[in-house]
Amino acid sequence: MSKGEAVEYMKVCTAFGPGFFYIPGSDTCLKIFGQIRADSWFQSTPKSETNKRGVNQSQFRTNARIRFDARTQTEWGVLRSFIEIQAESNAGAATHDTFQIRQAYLQFGGLTAGYAWSPYAFYDPNYQAEFFAPYFGEQGRRNLISYTAQFDKAFATLSIEDGRDHRASSSFGASGGPTGIGGNVVPDIVGVIGYDDNKNGWGRVQVMGALHQIRSIDPQYGGDYGYSVGVAGNVNFPILSGAYVAWEASYADGAVKYLGVGGSQPDASSQLNFSGSDAYTTNGIPHDIERAKGFAVQGEAGLNVTKQLQAVLFGGYLHFDAPRVATKISDNFDYYVVGGQLNYTVVKGFIAGAEVWYQNKDPDGVTKTVDSVGAGVRLRRTF
Repeated sequence: MSKGEAVEYMKVCTAFGPGFFYIPGSDTCLKIFGQIRADSWFQSTPKSETNKRGVNQSQFRTNARIRFDARTQTEWGVLRSFIEIQAESNAGAATHDTFQIRQAYLQFGGLTAGYAWSPYAFYDPNYQAEFFAPYFGEQGRRNLISYTAQFDKAFATLSIEDGRDHRASSSFGASGGPTGIGGNVVPDIVGVIGYDDNKNGWGRVQVMGALHQIRSIDPQYGGDYGYSVGVAGNVNFPILSGAYVAWEASYADGAVKYLGVGGSQPDASSQLNFSGSDAYTTNGIPHDIERAKGFAVQGEAGLNVTKQLQAVLFGGYLHFDAPRVATKISDNFDYYVVGGQLNYTVVKGFIAGAEVWYQNKDPDGVTKTVDSVGAGVRLRRTF
């Protein structure tokens, strides 16, 4: 560097809140943040488990996430790109170490495009206090293109989403029929309307709906359409420090992943599996597809016991109703979970949490009721 040459220092960007800085040589503001979590938990073996010595009752997991949020103010509004990368080490998982893109999307005005939370989901991205216990409802991120129109505090969203992301673990159950699912032709269409007053304190409410294509790989079985409808929201209680309740409830007919069936559940649910299919092909009735149905309710309530200590109670219920086909007894089941947490802020950015829960699955007609209890701790550092 020659004498007198200007040095370009990092400049703080205040337009989008704390933590942003200008990328040198540009008018784009960037924020880099993330977290590291260390988890350890124990879960009792379900009573129906025959190979008890083969069950991982105690497990450990380490999770790291890094996020990049870049925003540019343009004459047409804010242009934003967001990337979240996750690395995880979990010896109990099918793949010991994983590295993945957890979110990657762009936003411009009301437009969102990329890999992001479906607007149908409310509980999972905004609350979902559970560390290890299972929960029910629309989960995970989806490849989508959506647009949100804002009317003061009211809003309406239309989202076109990859239907493959919304398929249950196996889209067809079979009774002598084909088990393969066909290629995606019609994307899922998701709509949400709601009212958001969280900035002023009381909370938010939304109603949502989704249309989902069901398609077999065998042309003799044709296809069908399923749907899901739901309501979700939260209410804040200013008379108690940090007090709130949040919930999500849905009914699905042929689109059961919106209930969490076949979704990405926490590790603790693996001992009491609740997989299922969007639809079932029936034996001896060609060209017929029978849709699975169900409903799910999930919620939590929390408050600050002290400035450092937060308490949370949560619970959920899932009912899955598979059609009874000629040679296969129904896969119906009821599943519920209840639990609680204590989270203590040791210092700013470092939280120690503990969770206990009870989960119960009641299959219809085939297996006796199975249940399990669990407890675990999570140490989390955010930055």
